[in-house]
Amino acid sequence: MPCTGRETSGASLAGFAPVKAVVGPRERHPMEQLAAVLAWPSVVLIIALVAIFLFRSEVGALIGRTKKVGKGGIETFEGQPSQPTEEKKGVDEFFRSFDSPLLLEAEKLILDDLKARHIDLAGDREKTLLRALAANNILLHFERAYGSLWASQLACLRYLNSKDQGVDVAEIVPFYEAAKAAYPAWYANYSPDQWLGFLRSFNFVGDRGSVAFITVAGREFLKYLVASGKSGPFHG
Repeated sequence: MPCTGRETSGASLAGFAPVKAVVGPRERHPMEQLAAVLAWPSVVLIIALVAIFLFRSEVGALIGRTKKVGKGGIETFEGQPSQPTEEKKGVDEFFRSFDSPLLLEAEKLILDDLKARHIDLAGDREKTLLRALAANNILLHFERAYGSLWASQLACLRYLNSKDQGVDVAEIVPFYEAAKAAYPAWYANYSPDQWLGFLRSFNFVGDRGSVAFITVAGREFLKYLVASGKSGPFHG
């Protein structure tokens, strides 16, 4: 009876009954018979063909990378490592997220600029583009803040810039009170905490207990206003 599944009976493992002693030529063990059959070149060829069929993709890749065959064996070219599927998927999704003719023009300008600066190595390009992207993110952050900033908040930030150790929050409340008196409608539903919270939300002001202080981002924002020649805001 053929062996099926994971049967482990003695009969299944042995394959046949014990051999009785007989007179005459010794009957060969089935494994010896199999070895004799496999010794024929035709069988070796069949096994090789089956192996090539089962591993055809691997064999094809090896043939494509083979430089030469000599006494030392097969010498291959170094293959480019394939990109992980997940990483490739992430790149595709990123480029599908936004695209336009204007973006393509901007990309070409960047590539032309890199060539003009002789930034050709991949590693150098990555570092250069990373620095440019970080600077652009900061610029957008500052512009977004400037578009919503009120004059009293800018005055508060400039005051904190002159205080290296920061000041008690109560010391900057007068900036809020003066603006509220000048623009009561604007401040009707705008508390001192919300007013200072705007500067916190842009990471321009930090807190240590009851002490408020200007951050690195806050100082850089003030420098950006001067460097870009921005005036105002004049209200609020």
